[in-house]
Amino acid sequence: MLLNAFPYFLLVTILFIIYWFIVPTHIRSRLFLIFSFGLLLYLFPTHTMLILIISSVVYFAGELIISAKPICRNTIFVLTILGTLGFLVYYKYLLFFIQVIKYVNLSINIHFVFENPVQKIPIGLSFFTFRFIHYLIEVKRGNIKHRGYLEFLTYTFFFPIVVAGPIERYDRFEQQHQNINGFKWKYLNYGISRIMLGLFKKVVIADSLALFARGLNNPELDGLSYLIAIYAFTFKIYFDFSGYSDIAIGTARLFGYRIMENFNAPYLKRNISLFWKSWHMSLTSWFRDYLFIPLGGSRGTLGRTIINTLIVMIATGIWHGAAFHFIVWGLYHAVGLIILRLYNLFIAIHLSDSFKNSRIATVISIALTFNFTAFGWIFFETSVHQSIHIMRVVFHLN
Repeated sequence: MLLNAFPYFLLVTILFIIYWFIVPTHIRSRLFLIFSFGLLLYLFPTHTMLILIISSVVYFAGELIISAKPICRNTIFVLTILGTLGFLVYYKYLLFFIQVIKYVNLSINIHFVFENPVQKIPIGLSFFTFRFIHYLIEVKRGNIKHRGYLEFLTYTFFFPIVVAGPIERYDRFEQQHQNINGFKWKYLNYGISRIMLGLFKKVVIADSLALFARGLNNPELDGLSYLIAIYAFTFKIYFDFSGYSDIAIGTARLFGYRIMENFNAPYLKRNISLFWKSWHMSLTSWFRDYLFIPLGGSRGTLGRTIINTLIVMIATGIWHGAAFHFIVWGLYHAVGLIILRLYNLFIAIHLSDSFKNSRIATVISIALTFNFTAFGWIFFETSVHQSIHIMRVVFHLN
């Protein structure tokens, strides 16, 4: 389901008219659920039914967590989390694990025959999984007061954010869900302008840059050509992803919902930590709240903080895809964050505030952060072998 395709906007227009001007107020949310579920069921029947089953299990497990005794509550919570992650691992990472096992077996001269599973990953499975885990954690913490099965299904199948997020939080969504009344012109004005901005980013800018970015996967280019491809991909992935987010945010606003922002000028940040607080913000905040902070965050020793950073960034890489180059990309950013922390601890404290806040320091910081991020995209987009090849050609290391 492409958010920049004509059928998508035709369906959104029809739903918009029916939603605001035909059906009574008290059944609008049910109409939205029927439309969202029906659309996904039509496009992906088997996987949509699978998500319906998983979401139902998650919801009723949440109800049991609230009502059960403490020892049972923890058991239900852990089993549901593991089961939810199990579906993600099976569909998205099983083939990767099999390939790793094959590689290890060949390296030690053991020959087992593994059949590669033939399966298609359900659309938006990673986004579904993280939203389910968020819901279970917040229910267990007692932070979600207003719950309902149909409301949870509306949150689950909310069609604007299925394809590429943002990873919306249930409490934010439900609070708005309860307070949407009549049509307001600001919904239409903001929604259309945001959708148009997203389309411009995606169709005009990102798709044009894609022609130059393809060079990253060409093993026969020279250094200058690779540099052009690197920077083309750097802007392509931003305008592509942020464009999809704009379309999702604009579509949701048409129906009265204000969902999370996902980008905040990430390439204009002074350091890699600020970059991550501004890039795919719904994912970054999810890892911060549900992995980094529970691990201890940066409150412990330097060594503990470094380990936590490595874990979170490797998990971030794996979340994006089941391949070694995503892990390397995660490690690359982990190293950048660790170097930044060491710099702040041992070097920045000796620099004057006037220098750190000066224009020249700001320009240098932004340039270093931007280029560090740009070269990191090589590992995101290409295989490890091709990434190393590009680095050697660009930096004349052959």
